[in-house]
Amino acid sequence: MIGNLIALAVLSAALHAAPPAVSNRAPGPDDIGYLPADGANVETNPPALAWLPEPGAKAYAVQFAREAGFGREVLTIEKTPYVLYTHTAVMSPGKWFWRYATLDGVGERSAWSLARSFTITTGAQPFPRPSAEIVKTRMPSQHPRLMLRPEELANFRRAQTGTHEKRWNLLAGDAERYLKLDLIKEPPPWTGGKWNAPEWRENYVQASKAVEIAETLAFCYMLSGDRRYGEGARKWLMHIASWDPLGTTSMEVNDEAGMPILHIGSRAYDWAYEALTGADREKLRAVFRVRGEEAYHLLRKIPHEQRAYHSHAGRMWHFLGEAAIAYHGEIPEAEMWLDYALTIFWSWYPAFGDDDGGWGQGFSYWNSYVNRSTWWLDALNAALKIDGTEKPFYRHVGDFPLYIAPPGGALVGFGDFAEQRPGGQQAIPVSFFARMRNKPEWQWYAEAWGKGDGAPGPIGFLRAARPGPIPVAKAPWDWPTAKLFRGAGWATMHTNLLDGAKDVQIAFRSAELGNISHSHSDQNAIVLGAFGSPLLVNTGIRPWYGSPFTKEWYWTTKAHNALEIDGRGQPKTSEGKGKVVVFRPGTVYDYVVGEAAAGYGEDVERYRRHLVFLKPEILVMVDEVRAKKPVPLKMWLHGLAPFGIDSGGSRVTLEFETAALAGYLLAPGGLTIDQTDKYTIPPEQGTTRPEWHLSAETVQSRASPYIISVLGVSRAGHKIQLSNVKDTSDGERIGVQFINAGKPMSVRIDTAGPSVKVE
Repeated sequence: MIGNLIALAVLSAALHAAPPAVSNRAPGPDDIGYLPADGANVETNPPALAWLPEPGAKAYAVQFAREAGFGREVLTIEKTPYVLYTHTAVMSPGKWFWRYATLDGVGERSAWSLARSFTITTGAQPFPRPSAEIVKTRMPSQHPRLMLRPEELANFRRAQTGTHEKRWNLLAGDAERYLKLDLIKEPPPWTGGKWNAPEWRENYVQASKAVEIAETLAFCYMLSGDRRYGEGARKWLMHIASWDPLGTTSMEVNDEAGMPILHIGSRAYDWAYEALTGADREKLRAVFRVRGEEAYHLLRKIPHEQRAYHSHAGRMWHFLGEAAIAYHGEIPEAEMWLDYALTIFWSWYPAFGDDDGGWGQGFSYWNSYVNRSTWWLDALNAALKIDGTEKPFYRHVGDFPLYIAPPGGALVGFGDFAEQRPGGQQAIPVSFFARMRNKPEWQWYAEAWGKGDGAPGPIGFLRAARPGPIPVAKAPWDWPTAKLFRGAGWATMHTNLLDGAKDVQIAFRSAELGNISHSHSDQNAIVLGAFGSPLLVNTGIRPWYGSPFTKEWYWTTKAHNALEIDGRGQPKTSEGKGKVVVFRPGTVYDYVVGEAAAGYGEDVERYRRHLVFLKPEILVMVDEVRAKKPVPLKMWLHGLAPFGIDSGGSRVTLEFETAALAGYLLAPGGLTIDQTDKYTIPPEQGTTRPEWHLSAETVQSRASPYIISVLGVSRAGHKIQLSNVKDTSDGERIGVQFINAGKPMSVRIDTAGPSVKVE
């Protein structure tokens, strides 16, 4: 009896113990931190709030007020499960204060956190999160509900003929072929029980193909009513349902296989619903419940609400959202999954994107992730009648590819796969957003790349057949030729946005996000192309993420047109930060400055790269460093043909395809210039293109070293008339004089400013 009383007393004390206190701690390097930044002006109404999780907290409360003492216009949100909150109504413009508290298992609340403030600007974009009531009243109770609603079916069925007949015939042709295919076997376990790249890739390709077959058959059944397609979709869906959801295609084992099964398989279920028996539906619900729960708990474990820079989680959440819509009201947890997806979307998403439309992971991942996000936007629009492109990021999303990879251009900026040329696939999502946002310039971009018709497959058919005008393409002839994507830390400069064959393009990266995820250790790096051909490029290939070659070459500073200081490059971590500190475009020249000392250790106090683009053909680049001790500098330049290096050691040339580069590299005491076509180690798989790596290293070590580069660009076969290049630096001012096409020119940089004077 006494033992039972003691146990009850202990249990009672535990239940009534004080809830976890708010620590008010600083965010870690992988955290999104507190949002909005304290005192910030916000352009979205209401703004998304974010704070740090507290160990032991079961939920949180949030409070808004008009004054720091929380005595006027107080709004209290009694309970929210996540460390994110976006209000469900527009708030009055002006200054607001906010704070949060933890809740324990019985709803007891801790003391409030420190108060923070934000100011909603008068012109802030309204974007309140949908309430539970909106979700309840707008969600269709019947199928289909993913990408289209039941009341839209008749319109899409009519679209099989007429304007969209060609698209339909292509889809039906695919469906006919798929009816004859053998079922794809469940991917086997890793050979020897160990992950390996070839099997990882093969397994996710096969899993993706299987659900895409089911998706196409289900779509063709839904629109045509052809029982053969319905039976085919059912056969493939039930076959996929026979795979172990926690086996080789689980998120834990191979999330690239698990993710398409989760969301594309959910589409197939939604579209083939009428072809499924009651037993089929129950089996699919049981299997997709396991898959959805695995995804949800993986996201919470990260936790993605605060660790926003986890790359794969950045699409897994909206794949879970698609599944939640398909199974809403049919899987008990689907309502919770949808709430989670809405929470992420109405908060900091996309963490790698900014309100300018930039994408910090790089151009390839802009294309991949933004394209996939359009599926979520379609699903959101159909199920809840909400236009997600009202989010500020999407209101500018098409600007990024237009500036980074203009039609006919040869460059794609930085990050994984940025050694490749643009292929036009990026224009598919641009065509979607052109229509959603009524942007004629974006439509021009899509059409210029030959992708004006948008996406292929079922999604492309739905978008093409959906009522609504397509904007008439208009070239961005009056847009500025230089653009800074501040959140991403990318600046780009052009002479001609309309035609890559006539353009000289320079891209520059100095990013506060650091060298994380699919970014490389390339702060303050440049790439340069001209007349449709790449000149100064990123090098190597990515055999797979994190392979030895990737780590020892592809990601490193020396693999880019960047600077090593005192024999070291930058780390591939969030601590390798940069920042664009000056962006001053102009009609005669553009001036950009990046600061990237953070990635070079405590001895380096300052590292600025100054770019002065004297339009249309001269780039003056100054790398200047302040260190606690004398240090050498080594600048790397990379091309797809051998560099010419004169015997004096200061003049370099390069010619590739339609473009040529010739210039001078200067430093106090001179430079040792060399080149190689070798890598530190060979790639594990795949073949690199021929590449040459030029290094220019200062002969002398100094506490305030600098390198001046004066680079002229011309068409191949044309001599660049650049001569008499002289270093005229004096103290805090770094200067260079030269003659270009018979005209004397002078560039003087005041490093204390920084500022530039061009004469």
